[in-house]
Amino acid sequence: MEAPSSFAFGPFAFHALSRRLEKQGELVPLNTRATELLLLMLRRAGELVTKDDLLHAGWGDRVVAENNLTVHMAALRRVLRDGREADNYIRTEHGRGYRFVMPVAVAQAEGSSVPSGSTVHVGRQLESRGISILIPPVQSLLDDEQSQSLGVEVRRHLMVQLSRVPDAVVIGGGDARYVLRTSIRSVEGGVQVIAMIDDAATGATIWADRFQHRHIGLSPMEGEISGRLARAVIMELVDREAAQGPSEEASHTAGAQHSALRGWSALNRELWVPQDLAEARRWFDRALLADPSNASALAGSAYTIVAENIRATAQSRDLADRDELRQADELATRAVARAPDWPRAWFCRGYVRECQRRFDAALIAFGRALSLDPCDAEALAYTGHVHFLMGRLEEMRAPIQHAIALSPRDRGVGLWHHFLGQYDFWHGRDELAIPHFVRATDLAPSLVYCATFLAASLALAGRIEEGRRSLDSWCEAMGGYRLTIDSLRARVFSDDPTYLAGHERHYRGLRLIGVAER
Repeated sequence: MEAPSSFAFGPFAFHALSRRLEKQGELVPLNTRATELLLLMLRRAGELVTKDDLLHAGWGDRVVAENNLTVHMAALRRVLRDGREADNYIRTEHGRGYRFVMPVAVAQAEGSSVPSGSTVHVGRQLESRGISILIPPVQSLLDDEQSQSLGVEVRRHLMVQLSRVPDAVVIGGGDARYVLRTSIRSVEGGVQVIAMIDDAATGATIWADRFQHRHIGLSPMEGEISGRLARAVIMELVDREAAQGPSEEASHTAGAQHSALRGWSALNRELWVPQDLAEARRWFDRALLADPSNASALAGSAYTIVAENIRATAQSRDLADRDELRQADELATRAVARAPDWPRAWFCRGYVRECQRRFDAALIAFGRALSLDPCDAEALAYTGHVHFLMGRLEEMRAPIQHAIALSPRDRGVGLWHHFLGQYDFWHGRDELAIPHFVRATDLAPSLVYCATFLAASLALAGRIEEGRRSLDSWCEAMGGYRLTIDSLRARVFSDDPTYLAGHERHYRGLRLIGVAER
């Protein structure tokens, strides 16, 4: 019997192929780990699913703390709450596991919705390892000159953007490990895009997505579409390649490439769980031992050092002066020297310098990334965040909104919603900030700031008991996390007076719900 292709329950539908959750036809953002947990429970709806089974589905054979599962299950239940009790969908059986109790309707696959287009050789697996992508002509579903011209330009932009990724090979014809098929058609207000990735060895579709894009104006339409597609495709293929060990005959360099992919795959999980960051760091270190000039590992190692240090600021306020950050700056500088046309390398350099409080230098690096790809959503989001750290509130909002519009399913979008929530919070608009903070806690449930700003904004909006319950639930899910005002004061990233004033408002909200000073 074929594996189910979709599951319907309540107002939701989950598509197994694209790992897409929809509510009445609208996308519901869901982080990667929660997605895998949901898929396992849907496949075993009505059955008890043990904690061990869920941990294996989300983390494979890695040993992780059980509270990681609790955090992701809490995020999943918040997403599924539809004006009902969470137990209407997922019931906790204490000490044993979880049970999906909502009735589920199952459907089987009915074939591809993308026209087959030109003939592509997909018969044999390439002997070399790594990401190689064949991009056939983009199909226009409308037979008019404007649509066909758009298709040609989308393909050209895709090939340029994907070819800038280290260790990726992009071709327009011949053999490759993967085939990216894309079709477009004009719809009212924008363009509908359907994309599928096929495994060249088997011809099986391993990823699919469909979205409607409205022109934002940061780049021509074709640039925005290809930018959004390129980021999604690379993340998907990095994860897939990372899951496959290098062949026994792989060269020393190939081993370094695979280790770097494993590092980025760990970072793609986006929740900043300490175990994921530590795993990424180990893989990047391994890659650099094999090949000290590997640009992907250099950039990834710099990024990971910053992420680990940000989590450690409760113990030290001298974050910007840490020796490790100087090491990260050196690594990022070497990355841009090795791959000057790779936007990600420039983003990592900006990320390091933002953490060092070298804000002008960070903006220069993010600007360089955006000059290479004006639709680099992550560089846009962090450009807005740097303006925030500099107290330039009116300059922060637009780039973050553009990032979310360009890449609404990005694995970092939870943090970007947190940034937007801070914009409204700093302006005293708590009711406007709350939906952004709710989205942030759903998508990035392990980050303390997302939880505390949500609780503070609820309290300042007069919803004190709701704020207290929200924060208590988060602390419990994090294994009895002890939160104090003093610990949060150690987590500031700028000395700008406007920035610090907003944090004092943050602390005031937390005092309303009883958070202790120390």
